[in-house]
Amino acid sequence: MSKNEEAKPSELGFEEIADQLHPADPKVSPDGKTVAFTVTARSRKGEHTERAIWLARDGEPAWRFTGGESDDREASFSPDGQTLAFLSNRKDPKRSAIYLLPLDGGEAQRLGDLEGDLSHPRWAPDGKTLAVIRVDPETDVEKKRKEEKDDPDVFEEDFKFTRLWLVDAKSGKVRCPTWAARNVWNFAWQPYSSGLVYVSTLQNTINSLFTTATLWYVPASGGLARQVAEFSPAPGSPVVREVDGEPVVALIGSALRDDPSPSIWTVPLAGGTPVNRLSGFEGAVQSLIADPRSADGLIVRIVEGTRGRLYTLSAGAGPLTPIELPDLESGGSILDGPSVSCDGEHIAFAWSRSDRPLEIFVKAPGENARTVTSLGKEFASRLTPGEVVSWTSPDGVSVEGILLYPRDHDAAKRYPLLVQVHGGPCWQWEDRANLSWHDWGQMLTSRGYAVLLPNPRGSTGRGSDFERLLVDDVGGGESKDLVSGAQAMVERGIADPDRLAIGGWSWGGYLTAWTITQTDVFKAAIMGAGVANLVSDHAAGDIAEANMAYYSGHPYTHWDRYADRSPVRHAANVSTPTLILHGGADSRVHPTQGMEFHRALQVLGVPVRFVRYPREGHGIAERHHQIDLMKRIVEWLERYV
Repeated sequence: MSKNEEAKPSELGFEEIADQLHPADPKVSPDGKTVAFTVTARSRKGEHTERAIWLARDGEPAWRFTGGESDDREASFSPDGQTLAFLSNRKDPKRSAIYLLPLDGGEAQRLGDLEGDLSHPRWAPDGKTLAVIRVDPETDVEKKRKEEKDDPDVFEEDFKFTRLWLVDAKSGKVRCPTWAARNVWNFAWQPYSSGLVYVSTLQNTINSLFTTATLWYVPASGGLARQVAEFSPAPGSPVVREVDGEPVVALIGSALRDDPSPSIWTVPLAGGTPVNRLSGFEGAVQSLIADPRSADGLIVRIVEGTRGRLYTLSAGAGPLTPIELPDLESGGSILDGPSVSCDGEHIAFAWSRSDRPLEIFVKAPGENARTVTSLGKEFASRLTPGEVVSWTSPDGVSVEGILLYPRDHDAAKRYPLLVQVHGGPCWQWEDRANLSWHDWGQMLTSRGYAVLLPNPRGSTGRGSDFERLLVDDVGGGESKDLVSGAQAMVERGIADPDRLAIGGWSWGGYLTAWTITQTDVFKAAIMGAGVANLVSDHAAGDIAEANMAYYSGHPYTHWDRYADRSPVRHAANVSTPTLILHGGADSRVHPTQGMEFHRALQVLGVPVRFVRYPREGHGIAERHHQIDLMKRIVEWLERYV
């Protein structure tokens, strides 16, 4: 052991958690020899994000390929493998442009004059064109009115559409094939570069994604778009494949209350009714790409329970087939990717386990997957292990989650336990390193806490039937799952029944607030960006239509159902000291939600503190804010648990 390793404290510091480097978005080159990915710190020190593109060649350790002083992101290899396209704001921190960088060296060159709020740069299969999504820029009139402070905002009407733009890869000349009053969210090229499919809604609001979305086809050479199919809610990750000689579009979609689990849906490009390709499958599809080894092939990343794995399947008929990764089968989860080479034999992805930080891995033919990064080396030997655990809720529902053991765990001792509830509600905890301002597990286990990460009913990863248990019972069964999970850890002998705490972010913040209105078993609570009033949140938040997956109508016709499951209505039952944390500019869950619960508990004499972080949205990005948040969580638990 080196002197540096000996000097490392057992407790994970707030600063080192905020400063850790995070790899993401792995892309493998067409020949499989090179992998590109982005690296950024977990927190932002300045006003703008600083992100670099890194490369790894032939499975060797990766190195930084771009400077990292600006926001370099969304790398994409040209079909011939000679050039890397990416987005960057290096000339103007408020506007991005497309840059091309030769892989054999040289300076990045800007492609054309297109700039602004850009995303999703993708090469046409023939390498002649790049497609990208851009938000419509401000007009000169709008800029002048803003300068003159004559700029009233008509809510959910004065928005900017995002459109698809095509950029010639040599000349930089651009054209926009999507000109109508439709907002483009994602798209895909046809295999022969002759056209594109894209998903659009009538508004550029997050809320519109939970209404009706339309899949369109537009010729790359220009012309009118043709409607292919409608979905509700909006699907993602379209891929065009060929089944029995006919083009078919595969997407990740769901059907709200009827079939809520994310799955693979397919529809003929000529038009028709979308079909759930994996109906009844107990897993949640997280990503989808084409498998180049066959015209109808797909590669998907699916979360089953607490693990993310890779599978292949056909866009037509046939079973799911797992991609074997024997050296990673003992645990952990694939969290980002995959990306594959032109022959489909080289795969890049990001993988983590409860006690192993996130790293980029490459799988070559005939070899085990190997990591090309060591960005988490400072944490690698300091993380505590996790175990998949299960218990039965009072109504007989089987629930599972991850139990993280405290540092230097002694089976003869009992420990304080935090139940950390995930957001969503349609999301899940996985067997991965919980190591950020948002994921408190390792921060707390390094300080002697046990942490339970439950996946209550409504969580993804166990199929539509499990998700539907949340329908018309928001908070009810979920809360019982959380309390019974804590009690199961007491019965297991690891948790001290007098030192239990609960906390979470977003929906986890809501369930925290709701649960402490139903029980006094928890000695402390942490409500992060949580909903206190389901009625007022329906109007103030930006995803009101998402509630249609759980309720049979809006609160204006179903008032009592929303009000009855609102924590603030039952605040008189609370005795648990509660720390409330919220971003001051949160549009997903408005900060007035935290204010409502704070006021209620303050009036009722319950120990409470409300901390609001200026400029922050639904997530906390700034370094000092992240550090402050983690410090306050630890201090609150130390005080009351």
